[in-house]
Amino acid sequence: MLTLHITGDNGFDAEVVAKPRHILAFERATGTKFSELEDEVSMATIYQLAHLVMKIQHPQDTPVKLAEFEETFDVLPVADEQTPDPTPAGA
Repeated sequence: MLTLHITGDNGFDAEVVAKPRHILAFERATGTKFSELEDEVSMATIYQLAHLVMKIQHPQDTPVKLAEFEETFDVLPVADEQTPDPTPAGA
């Protein structure tokens, strides 16, 4: 899963979660395997995924066209919180 913080000129401000079914839909729509993008994901790819998730989860707040979404929304990935390693340093 991938969490994205999305804000829009229309006042939208929330975190949305791209679940496995959203990533599957992204892969089918773009022909791109998300696993191939893990090390280097472009902002264009993040915006494509965010637009798809927004159209599913918040259709009333989301422009139909990706270009308009890109012009009126900001998208930032939210870093996953890592569980601290219980092993003491130097062990």
